[in-house]
Amino acid sequence: MQPISRGQDVDPGLTPHNPQLRSSAAVLAQAKRWAGICAEQDGILQAWIGLLDTDRSIRWILGGSLQTMPPQFSADVMQQVVQEGCEFTFLDHEELISGALFPLVHEGQVIGLLALVSNHTDHFKSVTLHWIRTLANVVSDSLFQEENGSAERQSEYSIARILQSGLDVRDTLPPVLDILAGLLEADAIVALRYEERSRRFRLLLTHGVGAPLRAKLSLYFESGLAGKSFLSLQPTWNPDLTKPWPGSQPLTRLEQEGFRGYLAVPLIHQNDPIGALEIFWKDPQVTRTWNIGFLGRVAEQISLALARTSILQDLQYRNTELASRYDAMIEGLSRALELRDLETEGHTRRVSQLTMRLAERMQIPPDQWDDIRQGALLHDIGKLGIPDAILLKPGSLTAQERIVMEQHVLHGYHILASIVHSRQALDITLYHHERWDGSGYPYRLKAEQIPLIARLFAVVDVYDALTSDRPYRSAWARPQAVAYIRGQAGFQFDPRIVEFFLKFEAETK
Repeated sequence: MQPISRGQDVDPGLTPHNPQLRSSAAVLAQAKRWAGICAEQDGILQAWIGLLDTDRSIRWILGGSLQTMPPQFSADVMQQVVQEGCEFTFLDHEELISGALFPLVHEGQVIGLLALVSNHTDHFKSVTLHWIRTLANVVSDSLFQEENGSAERQSEYSIARILQSGLDVRDTLPPVLDILAGLLEADAIVALRYEERSRRFRLLLTHGVGAPLRAKLSLYFESGLAGKSFLSLQPTWNPDLTKPWPGSQPLTRLEQEGFRGYLAVPLIHQNDPIGALEIFWKDPQVTRTWNIGFLGRVAEQISLALARTSILQDLQYRNTELASRYDAMIEGLSRALELRDLETEGHTRRVSQLTMRLAERMQIPPDQWDDIRQGALLHDIGKLGIPDAILLKPGSLTAQERIVMEQHVLHGYHILASIVHSRQALDITLYHHERWDGSGYPYRLKAEQIPLIARLFAVVDVYDALTSDRPYRSAWARPQAVAYIRGQAGFQFDPRIVEFFLKFEAETK
């Protein structure tokens, strides 16, 4: 159990001047509807909405089939969330669930709580929390304004806020479709994305369509049948799909599943179609009960969100492609060194793998792992600048030759500095021959002056070198190498790193 963050400043007291919810039938119905919408979101097992009465008691509205709240949502925790306006989350690895409590705030006053339980222990990550905060604010405003203004105006406002809360429309669109379906009393909504290159539609998201039918629709669209006839840039209505209606053939053939009423709203961005919303009813819709202006404005909001997602996906694809090429270059440099220096053949890969395992065990943040891996692979890249007569010399080096050899860490740093911008990779390359007692090179750094990842890598580098065959000696046995590493604690190596490494080595023996 852990509180995530402090919410907006909230006055915990209720006074006659503070906003209060009246538990009218309309408010309760709206709360039940929102609880249902929240419970239907991907990864959510159960949702509750709690309305705070004037006596500070909470009236809970259920949004799913789970009747009992998890014990982590104790009365003390709820009171803290109400009084401080803070969020609360928990992880339960035994039950394989996670949960979150969000305050519902209006004008700085907590008016209720949103409780969510997921069947994924890692569900409430930062990206998810961001858009749920927005959803909680939308729920708060919707509940408090239930008796003020039209349902369409409230829904339009809610939809805009939800769509703007995330970068990927696939994350924010599900509750939007839920809101639309409730407002239009529709039985199903299908959101389609149009691909200009292939001139066909693809299934994006659905509401009210079960998993078996959704799989069937996905196969239908993958077959290339959809989009043969281009959707017009105007809404299309067919009151009854069982009867001929010129120009109103649905892209999603749900009339075969018993749907009768049909409305298609194009999604347009910069005068180009980028998708469509198809709305279905089980019963014929012989009269137009919807506000086409409202639907047009909602479609415009969805179109903007869809275009933003397309731009984001394109950038992600290009970044992935660049990262792939970059990784290939790193691997190529590492192999180039191995071809020139037989001593390093296989060594760089082994030390890279072992360093990554240790970094994970030390709980170094995952966002640093790629940088550490690059540094491990390229730690000796500077040897490309060492003359063959010294690098490949079978015997011991003279004092002058050793000075030249020690320059490889500086060569490596200068080679990588223009192509590798991560501190961890450069630290490994430049400092992996520094020693804890200050007798290393190139700068004779001492103790914790040496970056942590370089201290860790130094132990791995020496251990692998000792336990591998070299042209001038055979590999040491593991006990002999372990004894050497232990004996160098406080001299060559950081004593705490040695203790950690030897414990790890014993566990993996």
